[in-house]
Amino acid sequence: MSIDPIAVWANMKLKVWPERYWMLDLGDASAQDAAGAFVTSVGRYSCLIRDQAGVSAIVEEEAVERLKSEALVRDCFGPFRVVSTDGELPFDVIGFLGPVLKVLNDEGIKAGPQCGAVFDHLFIYERDAERAKMLIEGFISKARDSQ
Repeated sequence: MSIDPIAVWANMKLKVWPERYWMLDLGDASAQDAAGAFVTSVGRYSCLIRDQAGVSAIVEEEAVERLKSEALVRDCFGPFRVVSTDGELPFDVIGFLGPVLKVLNDEGIKAGPQCGAVFDHLFIYERDAERAKMLIEGFISKARDSQ
């Protein structure tokens, strides 16, 4: 039986991480070279991605200089704020982020999704973060009203 994503949103809360974040393109750096920034980021959001382009990282502003000293940074994007779900999120709910991404994208807001095992995260340009939070909270309110 599939889980209704709108019903999940109806019970969702948000967490906006207080730090400023940057996405770094580390190219062919090894994940091990970048790991130091993650070890020292306890209590803050961080994300390490290895794909066909090499290694990318999303780290708080404080870790950027530290990471630059440990790995070659090819490019840097940001600043971002990270908005996370902060409620019960069944792992196998299908289409959960789609409706919220549509709301944000329709308003011209880029939101990069990152999914963890327990929470989903959106990194959003800092200039759009407050408006994005209001739009998502409005979406949650409508989801509650529809239940």
